[in-house]
Amino acid sequence: MHIPLIFSFWFMVAAYVIHVLDESLLGGSFVEKVQQHWWPDYSWTKFFWFNTGYFVIMITSVILYDLRGGDWVILPLAWAIERLCNGFWHVWWSVRFHEYSPGLLTSILIWMDSYFIMRYRPVAEPIASRSLSLALTIGLLAAAFLLFYFPLVKGRHMRNTVGP
Repeated sequence: MHIPLIFSFWFMVAAYVIHVLDESLLGGSFVEKVQQHWWPDYSWTKFFWFNTGYFVIMITSVILYDLRGGDWVILPLAWAIERLCNGFWHVWWSVRFHEYSPGLLTSILIWMDSYFIMRYRPVAEPIASRSLSLALTIGLLAAAFLLFYFPLVKGRHMRNTVGP
């Protein structure tokens, strides 16, 4: 069985739509939990604009890959890598705080799609090692920013302001 990369990339966008709904509706909401643990001034407006920007970038990347192919695979693959890592962040959150991390449930969809990309990509759609290296670099840098920004940057600020 083979699943063309373009389908996997569009599925990643769809999984992210569901992921944002999960973060908005389940487990007390992502916004509420970020305010509680790290950043009291975090708001629905910030959440909305961050996710809107990410959707624009993801969708544009997928369309460019669909229209041009080749090295344009780098960005959709990078976002798939970042989303894969984000799911592990939700696991960390649940373990660390002993609570449901809004977004954890739908991380399963993202992990499934990541498996499809790795396992069922058609042989006729090779990913050059240079493209894979760049996608890994971009995806891991984006993941590192998202993984550490709330806990380290905003968490440190909150600890300095409120105390331990």
